[in-house]
Formats: sequence, structure tokens, C-alpha cells
Amino acid sequence: MPKTMLTGTLEEQCAFLYNVAQEKMAAGNFTGAIHALKEILAHAPAYPGAQALMAQAKTRKREQGLLLWAAFGGAIVAIFFGTLWELPNDLWLLVLALGGAGVGFLVANAIAMLRKRPLADAVQDVQKPAAPDT
Repeated sequence: MPKTMLTGTLEEQCAFLYNVAQEKMAAGNFTGAIHALKEILAHAPAYPGAQALMAQAKTRKREQGLLLWAAFGGAIVAIFFGTLWELPNDLWLLVLALGGAGVGFLVANAIAMLRKRPLADAVQDVQKPAAPDT
């Protein structure tokens, strides 16, 4: 989204940014949602629902990052074992890396499920955020 100058009252600008943050959350772009919410909180810290949505966005961003790192770690472990097994060509290392990334992702999801609840439920919650009281 290109940078644009917002017009209107502070309340209108905050409402627009809040809607942008909700759209970003529903799309899985938690970093974008955090940026929009930071703008709201910088100018209207008491805006209804902004603090709660910011906490939710930060939590989801952290979960998303952990899944990414788990997939990356799974790929590294798989490549390590492929190198130890002295596979005949790099295609097999690539296949192992993709498989390892998938396994790492699944393991991270399993851990997340054991900790609290499935990430699929969390994504559904993000897609149906509560509207702010105006």
C-alpha cells in the first residue's frame, strides 16, 4: 500500500486505520496491522479496541515467526542428515530440505496445539475481529 496523506478528523483517520489493521490481520499480514495500529496509538491511545488488536497482532506475528523458524530449522536438520548420508546429488538434498521444512512446520503446529489451541482457530478469530465501539 503506497503512503498517502489521510484527511478528515482524527476519529475518521483512526477508524480508517483500524479497518486497515483488521484487513491486514485477516490476510495474515500482522506486521502491516502492527504498523497501522502504532499510528492509531501514537495519536489516539484511547481509541476503542486498538490496544487489544495490537496485542493480538503481536501474538499472531510471534506465532507466525516461530512457524517460519521451525520450518527453516527442519530444513537445516534434513540437509545435515543428507550430507552425512553422502547423497549422490543435490536434488536429493533439495527434496530432503523441503521435507524437513514440512516436518518442522508440522512439529511447530503440534507444539502450538499442545500449548493452547490450533493456529487454524486463531486465524478464524482474526478474520472476525470485534468492531470498535463508536
